[in-house]
Order: sequence, then structure tokens, then C-alpha cells
Amino acid sequence: MIRPVTPADLPAFHAVMMAAGTDPRSSWNRTTLEGLKASLLAPGSGGFVAVSRGEVCGCVGFRPDGGQTLTLSRLATLPEMRGQGIGAALVRAVEQGASERGFGRVLLAVSQFNLEVVPYYERRGYVQADEIYAFASPGSPVPVVLVKAMEANHA
Repeated sequence: MIRPVTPADLPAFHAVMMAAGTDPRSSWNRTTLEGLKASLLAPGSGGFVAVSRGEVCGCVGFRPDGGQTLTLSRLATLPEMRGQGIGAALVRAVEQGASERGFGRVLLAVSQFNLEVVPYYERRGYVQADEIYAFASPGSPVPVVLVKAMEANHA
């Protein structure tokens, strides 16, 4: 089941992120509960969690970046739950929300320490873009930016 994230989900969201096994050099590993709260619960921002057997097993966040772009962030699935379509369902939830809210595109950034996931997003219709990522972590290498155009679907 995919559902919107709530403040009570933040510890589980953080735990899934930390269990994802990212490169120790990635800024991902410096994410705090306070940082999650600030980004996921800011106006216009949010996220989704995937729940299996009552436990959060996947997560994704989003936040607006101007009037036409919704930025997808923090997509993670517990390693033992991978390959079941959970990540793809979380990405679709963000895309559907972007479309319903009138955003023209979804943008995401991939860390230089996690480039093996680029084909995952490309299979979902994302293409690399030569633009600056507004939410890049200071001191981290420039990430790879990918974007996907959304069709308007005002509900």
C-alpha cells in the first residue's frame, strides 16, 4: 500500500533511507530527522511511504521548485523488498501528484556516488538534463539531473 507520509512516519522513513545502503560519501547519509521534517512537511512538499505487513518498506519525498517543477527526492526501498515494484509505485505516486497539481515536469538528482541508479530512472522515462540542481548539498560533487515531462491532469 502506498500512502502519503505523516509526521509519525518520519522515524520509519529515515530508517528506510539509512538501510538503503548508499555510498558513505553521499550526503544522503547525513540526513537527519530534523532535516526530513523540514523538507517533507514544508508548504507544498510531502512524500509517500510504502507499507507492507504494517511496516514502512519504501519512501519518497517531493517538493516544488518553482511553478513548473516538482522535485522527487529520497526514493528508497528496504534492500530485502527490492524487485517488487515498490520503488516504481512510489515514483508513479509522485508523478501523479505532479500532474494533478499542474506541474509540467518532475525533476530528480542522482549523486555521483549512486550513478548505477540512472538507468532505473531512464527506464521510467526520465532523461538527463544539463541544468543545476537547486537543492544540491554544499561540498558534494555536482549531481546528475534527470527530468520527465508531465501531462496536465487537473483533478
